[in-house]
Amino acid sequence: MDWRSLRPEKASPLPLYYQLAERIQERVRTGEIAPGERLPSERELAEWVDISRMTVRQALAYLVREGVLVVRHGVGTFVAEPKRAYDALHLLGFTEETTRHGETVGTRVLEQSVTEPSRAVAAGLELLPGEPVVKIVRLRAAGDQPILLESSCLPAARCPGLEDADLASNSLYALLEARYGVRLQGARQTIEATIANEYECGLLAIQSGTPLLRVEGVAYVEGDRPVEHFTAAYRADRFKLSLESRRDRDGSAVATHQVGALAFD
Repeated sequence: MDWRSLRPEKASPLPLYYQLAERIQERVRTGEIAPGERLPSERELAEWVDISRMTVRQALAYLVREGVLVVRHGVGTFVAEPKRAYDALHLLGFTEETTRHGETVGTRVLEQSVTEPSRAVAAGLELLPGEPVVKIVRLRAAGDQPILLESSCLPAARCPGLEDADLASNSLYALLEARYGVRLQGARQTIEATIANEYECGLLAIQSGTPLLRVEGVAYVEGDRPVEHFTAAYRADRFKLSLESRRDRDGSAVATHQVGALAFD
């Protein structure tokens, strides 16, 4: 592309770095600059758009923080892969969502055993004291890139033998439905932005301080009976949520649909 077309308007009240950043982001959004494409060096870009190298550096740093660009040290600055947008109004498993995007699912099972749940998990699943759960911890990947660390706890009495099932190559939700007649109807969950800890950084192949979307909640079947307590850490540089809001018919209030797509299996 002609990088000179990104030249900011010096008479504009908007900062030069911001104008440049917006123009680069727009080219990325339209596909004129493709994911994985390497940008010119700071020096080259500064010459072509007729602004200082420091201003170019400020614009690129801004886009890196926004997740539009990524820096590969010693190599250059590249357009980041687009974030995965999920319809947060439908409860789909990770396997379903990933294959829907045309990508290969990868799963590494880190833990799969019958254990005593924590108080929070037992309360969420409405279990009596001493009732065990099957705990499943998995690292999920799209292609060869790890993007999600998740933990699921299900009542052991509801799904006997689940601790021995092959969950490295099979969908948990599909198995629950086929083997145990458990068909999830929805989920109640919370989402918060956090920073990856050392353990998560190692598994997700990310740097210390990388932001995550941390999700915790309970999935339920018909009659609001809870069957899965889950926690998940999503790479925030690879995920974004898709939500829809509707106004009540009388226009007096705004009703927002609750998130339900992040309990991936």
